[in-house]
Amino acid sequence: MAIFFTRDNFVLAFPLLAVCSTYAFFKFIPLQYGLPVLGVIALTLKARNKIIESRSTDEHIDKTIVQDLVSDEDALIAKQNEKAQKKLRKSEQKLRERLKAERRNTANKKKEAADEDDDGEIITAFAKGARGKKGR
Repeated sequence: MAIFFTRDNFVLAFPLLAVCSTYAFFKFIPLQYGLPVLGVIALTLKARNKIIESRSTDEHIDKTIVQDLVSDEDALIAKQNEKAQKKLRKSEQKLRERLKAERRNTANKKKEAADEDDDGEIITAFAKGARGKKGR
């Protein structure tokens, strides 16, 4: 039985079924009742399709509005995050520069201290002269 009731067979038989159903409808139901029933069915189907279409567009419009609002909020949040990161980078850069300056200052002080010590050693060696080297 399933062999005969397939989608392909239904598609091929649909025009014949439509013609036979229409003939039977108008043969057994009088026109004064049949035409208004068909009109009501057609109007019902048309109204149903319009309602479904309007709901789908409302949802689409609502989705686009929500996406626009969310994208605006996201843009504001992104700007705030960017500003915060920029401030953080600036503070880190200032800290690095300050540390570099401190290192340079300490290196210069050590170098000056070493230069002063070297000068002192050179002067003492000169003052001792050759006498200081013989004793050793």
